[in-house]
Order: sequence, then structure tokens, then C-alpha cells
Amino acid sequence: MADVEGGDGLLVVVGAALGPGRWFADRLADGARAAVLVDTAAAAGALRGRDDGTTHVAVLGDDGRLTRVVDGSVIAPGVAATVVVAVPVAAMPDVLRSLAGRIGPDTDVVLVTSTMGETLDAARPLVRDAALWGIHLLFDPNLTAVDGQSVSVVGEGVVGEGATVPAWLDDVVTGSGGVLRTGTAEEHDAAMASVQATTHRALVAFADAVTRSDVGLDALWALRTPLFDSLFGLTARALDPRQQAQVASVQAASGRAAGALLAASLRQLDDEDFEASVVRVRDRITGALFEELQASATAGIQAAQARRRDISRRRRDGRIVGLRRIGGTGPVRVGRIVDVSPTRVELAVLLVGRAGRGALLDGPGLDNAQRLGVSMTVRTQSFGLGHIELLAEADLAAVLDEQLAFLGRDVRFLVPESVAGSGVARVVAQFDGLRDVRLVDEVVRTGQRSVVVHLGIRADRDVEATIEAVRREVEAAYAWPVGVARTVASDVFDVAYLGPAGTFSEAAALQCATSIGLQAGTLLAHGTFPEVLASIGPGTIAVLPISSSASGLVWRAVDALLTHPEPIDASGVVDVAVRFDAYTATSGSLESFRGAPVFSHPQGLAQCTRFIARWGLRPVQADSTAGALEAALASEVPAVALGGADLATGELRVIEREVDDLSGSITRFLVLGAPGEFAPQRDGSDPTLRSVRVGARAADALPLLARGGAAFSELLTDDAGRFLLISSAPGDGSGDPDGVRLLGTLPWSPRTPVVRVAAG
Repeated sequence: MADVEGGDGLLVVVGAALGPGRWFADRLADGARAAVLVDTAAAAGALRGRDDGTTHVAVLGDDGRLTRVVDGSVIAPGVAATVVVAVPVAAMPDVLRSLAGRIGPDTDVVLVTSTMGETLDAARPLVRDAALWGIHLLFDPNLTAVDGQSVSVVGEGVVGEGATVPAWLDDVVTGSGGVLRTGTAEEHDAAMASVQATTHRALVAFADAVTRSDVGLDALWALRTPLFDSLFGLTARALDPRQQAQVASVQAASGRAAGALLAASLRQLDDEDFEASVVRVRDRITGALFEELQASATAGIQAAQARRRDISRRRRDGRIVGLRRIGGTGPVRVGRIVDVSPTRVELAVLLVGRAGRGALLDGPGLDNAQRLGVSMTVRTQSFGLGHIELLAEADLAAVLDEQLAFLGRDVRFLVPESVAGSGVARVVAQFDGLRDVRLVDEVVRTGQRSVVVHLGIRADRDVEATIEAVRREVEAAYAWPVGVARTVASDVFDVAYLGPAGTFSEAAALQCATSIGLQAGTLLAHGTFPEVLASIGPGTIAVLPISSSASGLVWRAVDALLTHPEPIDASGVVDVAVRFDAYTATSGSLESFRGAPVFSHPQGLAQCTRFIARWGLRPVQADSTAGALEAALASEVPAVALGGADLATGELRVIEREVDDLSGSITRFLVLGAPGEFAPQRDGSDPTLRSVRVGARAADALPLLARGGAAFSELLTDDAGRFLLISSAPGDGSGDPDGVRLLGTLPWSPRTPVVRVAAG
């Protein structure tokens, strides 16, 4: 295998996979300089992903060769600029001998050690004229943030208080938020005799005494106090097999002296009153330092208790949690905590299935699990309390995003014509729990845009509820345009409509009332179209459906307008987006409803003919969609009702959504009032002003169409000959055939239905 370019100026970090070596590797091997991360063959595998051509991952042979783990190629010889060695002290001489060919007079050799004097003395002959530094990280190198933590640096007696260290070393420590502390090897090792050697001896002796107790460890741990909890927990640091070599090295250098001090202290405790001993020791600690120690102890105890507290709290509130091994290795288990003992945590594992196709066996996730065909078995898993940690909410959400399946649905949204489909998709994409949101289709019909967007809905969500929530979000983002109307005499309106409540007519009345800005008005529901028109008078206007983009002319409204005896004026329109869902009060699939009655008002039945034919349903007319729902509830046989969205109750359920024939429709409502109720049209509305007429015979519309001056005409008829004529030709109705009624002149634009404001 050919040599890989290495050469002079390399950074070499030995022991780079774990601990202090990993800390230096993460901060020095940043891609800006050629680097080699070295460890044993077993440990270097964890670093394979770091090998990118600038940074190499290698093992060090006895002959000094650096062999890359990824392909076995050898890194070319050359003198390194920096060598960091973070291995057990006993192994350092062998490492330095192997690296002799890469160490020159200009190389900075950094040894990570807690015994400066002994380590540097042993290393000096092996590095010849190179600059030699000893570094001791006075914190856990696994910490993600080291702000305020100390790093001790020694340079063979040339480093004293205020002396300088290599710029790169200063940058890596202070740039990480650490504090660089310099001094001699003697000063460092003397301090470590107490800081480490005495601490290790005291902790091991404490653990030895506890484990000799006649009371079993399980009983002691179950009845522990916060102080015992923290102190016994700290003994694990001194007893950790991974730290055993370092602890032994410290004890070999300073352990006997530390042991003598501890023995003397214990003897003095036996020789005097214990309370006096407490006072004697406390008096040696200055007031400020004692307060700092108290604060540190409190924080340490709280940290030790925090995990158990948080886990117990999650057991009480029953929330879904994620558990993983401390340190972030191994799989994450997601579920609900069912029991917490002094040493164990029992978790009902609810996240099942392989990554990307999983389900959560809880709430809506149960139904989705069946759809996905994953196991429905909830198993319980036990964890050692000291080995696991709770995932933060953001981390748990990321795990669920990665593990759970996303169920695809194409969802239709009805928005104003001016709204781009891509804009709707962007609004939808911001919704929590969705993925793979993309525009599928869009089409414009009669002033509205039907937009189909694909949604990937996370498998722990209620699919139908999520779709409805997203629809409401889109409706809030893109409100339908409406106009404004005011009475000349009063700011108070009542708005009459074809009831009962829960119909599209009520939605039109509310839309109209909102545009007017009612101060004290009400919505008045009436049972028939003639009753709606009869209610018109001073302070009361009405909305009446006149046409549907799906089913055409609303003939019952035309009949009511033609037979109404009093004069009325139309001065605006309101458009309502219409969507029909199918409801039933009976269990079973749609297949079981073949031949059953289906209730709705005539326009609703006319707009859902394909659904009715597909399932062989028997159409039955109702006065309104609300009346249709009541009829389905009261039916003695299984029945279906067609109504607007979001009308399901405890007794009624949705059996199929969006059963309209077209991919979206709107119903246009006329805004009607008594003569003089509305102001004349003005303010630049002339280009959209149209005269609106209704009649009983289509033949009567033909001479009106032949009149001159009409740049725009629109004729809408039904099978019986009734018609609605919209024309831009001027005229006051004189000369119109008998049986034709002029309703007024108003803006008729599919984009901006407007009711003009009257002058007060």
C-alpha cells in the first residue's frame, strides 16, 4: 500500500478515542491542519468517521509506522509540529520511543498526566531537544462545556507564575472557556498529594468501611441520606476500573504521605471531643472559601438527586419518556415509567418496530400500529438507576422523528384564488409532527383555489385530528375576502339566514356580520327561504345562497326571490368554501350502508352524487345540513347524513371525509336588504359592477342578453328554466319582461366579493 501524504507539520494525538485524548482531538483536529488521531486497533474504530483526508485515523506500530485504519495505508514520515500523548503514564515511554522519528527540536510534546515531576523526568531523554509540556485536565473530559474549569500546565521548571505557554495551547484551553493555570512540577505534585491522593484514599477507605457493615448494601442504599448518597456516589470515581491505572499512579507517588495524614487525623478524632474536632477543622477554612464549599456541596447533592427526582416525577405524571445510558451510548428506550425503586427503574417500552417504520403503543399510536403491522406487545424493561438518564424533550422529539413511521395522506385545502399552492405547502410544513410536505396539485375554480398537499403524519399522532388541525391553521392563515356593509340609519344589524345553526348559511351570516362589525346584532335563523326574506326590514339584512360552483343555481332561492312581495335590494356577495363529510350514528363500514337513506339539503345531495352512487345510497331531501344530521340520528334504520366539516358529536361519527364531486366548491350568497339600506356603489368599483336579475323562464333572458352596452354577461340556468343573469349593461329594470326581477347593482368578482359601506 502506498504511503499517504503526511510530512512535516503534522498534529499527532495518541490516545484520541477516549478521555483527555478525545478532548484534545475534538478541539485541535478541526480540518484546518493535517492531523493523525492514534489509538489501539480496538479503540480506533470509534474514530473511523473522522478520517476525511485531512484528518487520518491510525494505529501506532512499535517501528513507529502510523497505519491508517480505513485502508491500511501508511502515513509518510515527517517531523510533527505537535504531539499530544494521552495514555497511562506507564505506557508513555514506549509511545515516545515509537514516535522518536517524528519528534524534532521544533516539536511541542504534550504529555497528559497527573504526576508531573516523575512523568516529565522519564520523558526528557526520549524527546531530546523538543519542547516538553505536562498538562493535567482538572475536570471530567467528557463534559460538553468546560467554562470556568481549570487546566494545569507545567514546562520543566521554565513555567512560573505569569509565564507564557504556546499560543495554540492557550487558544485551545481559553477558547473552550477553561482557565489556564501554570506552575512548576513540584508545586503541581504537592497540591495533587492532597487534591488527588488524599481524596482517593479517603473515598476508598469510606467505601471499604461501608461495605464491611453488618447492614446489607441494598438496605443502606434504600435508607440513604443526601450526604451519604453523594459521598458514596463519589467513591465510584475512585473505584472505576477505567481510572484504576491513574489512581494507582497517583498513590504510588503520594499515597503513603496522604495515608499518614489521614491516619493522624483519625487518631486525633478519637482523642478529643468530636464537636471540638469539627470546630477545629472548620476554623482552618476561611469564611469566603467555606461559603463557596457549601454552595458547591449543595449543587453537588442537588445534581445527585436530580435524576431520581426527575424520573420519579415522570412516573407520577405518566408522560412518555426516553431513557438512555449515561454517556449517550446504546439505544434509546421510549415508553412510560411504571416503577422506581432505590436502585432500579421499570419502563413499559412503547416504541416498537424498526427505525423509520416504528409505532408508539399509546393513544392514537395504537391504531396506527395496526395499520403498520408492527407488534402490539408492550414489554417491561428494567434499568439500573445509576446507569441511565432522561432525554430532554427536544432529544426525545428527535428520536421519535427518527424511529417512528410517517403515514402519508393527500389533503385538500380550499383557499382564495390569489393564494399560491406553494404558499399553502409552506404554512403546512411548519406544523409539528409532519414530514415530506409537498404540493401535489392545485386547480382554480370560480374564485377559489383547490390545493392538494401531501403530508407525512408521524405515527404517534391522530391522523384525522392532525388533518383537521392543519386545515384550521391554513384557514387562519388565508382568510376569505369579504366586504363591509352598514345601514344608513344605524350601526346595529341583525343578519337573517336559512337555519338551523350549523349550516353553511350560518357561516355566511357570521362572515357577513363580522365584515359589518356588528356592535349589538344577532344572527337570526329561519326555517324557509320565504321566512328569511320576510324578516328583512330596517336594521335587518339577510344572506341567501344563489349559486354553487359545484351544483349551479340554487333554485329554491330563485323561487323565493321571485315570489317575495316586498321590494328588496342586493348590494353584495359573500363566498363560503363548502366541503361535505359523511356522518352516521351507526357502527360499521360504508359497505354495510348500501341502500340506506342519505339525508342532506338538495344542494348537498346535488354536490355529492358520485359518493351517493358509489355506495348505492337513497337520497332524501332535508331543509338543511343541520336537519340532515338530526334526521340521521332519529332514523330507525342505518342512515347517512351529508354536512359540513367538524360536525361530529358524541353520537355522530365521520364515516368518510370530503365526499364532494369536485375537488373544492364555493357557494355564493347574496347580501340583501330593504331599499335604502345600502349606500350607492362607489370608490372605484365600476369595473366590477354588475346588474343581477333572476327569472322563471330562460327565454326571458335572451332579449336582456341582446341589449347593447354589455361587455360582460353571465347566464346561469337550471333544468326548469329558472335563471340568474349577471350583466355589465346599464339599466334600471324598465322594459324587463314580466317574471324577471332586478335585484340591484353590485360588485360581482370571483376574487373580491364586496359589500360597499354606506355613508353615515
